[in-house]
Amino acid sequence: MRNLAFPALLVALISLGNVFGQTTSRREPPKGSLTSGTIDSQFIYLYAISRTQDGIEHVRQANLEQIRKNIADTIRVLTKEISDLKSKDGSQQAAVEAMTDSLAQARNELQIAQREKDSFSFIGVSLEKSTYSLIMWGIVLLLAAALIFYIYRYNQGHVVTNDTKKAIEELQEEFDQHRKKAMEKEQKLKRQLQDELNKRLG
Repeated sequence: MRNLAFPALLVALISLGNVFGQTTSRREPPKGSLTSGTIDSQFIYLYAISRTQDGIEHVRQANLEQIRKNIADTIRVLTKEISDLKSKDGSQQAAVEAMTDSLAQARNELQIAQREKDSFSFIGVSLEKSTYSLIMWGIVLLLAAALIFYIYRYNQGHVVTNDTKKAIEELQEEFDQHRKKAMEKEQKLKRQLQDELNKRLG
């Protein structure tokens, strides 16, 4: 009887194992951990190590508590990071405002220094350098125009003088030629007169 009971018990256990194997399944857990990685990867790992029975997921309470703790820790870290970023942003904003104020002050000082640099007293009158430069360049251009006009008039007078000298030289030459011809004519007439006198006396 005992010999028959043992095989029957063995068959019953194998059958029961097949039944539980069909109703309860355990997934092959992937590589992962409940204590490291992202929250999403931890949930994937939790799902992978949970059991499914009759369409219901069975999760160990310790694993669920570990996930809750991980989420709380992540929220606490992120909240601290946000607080630190807000604090840092506030200090950076204050630094930017201080730098903006310093820049505005430096610009005002630069404008004042530029005005002082660009203006000076000339003959008791406060003038900007641009105005003074404009006046001086005007005087220089006026003197240059006067010099050009003087040179032009001088050249014109020189040309007239040369033309006059040339005309006088030409008149002098004509006068010399005329005088020479007149002397030749006079000498010729004197010779003719002398010849006539010689003929009458002879």
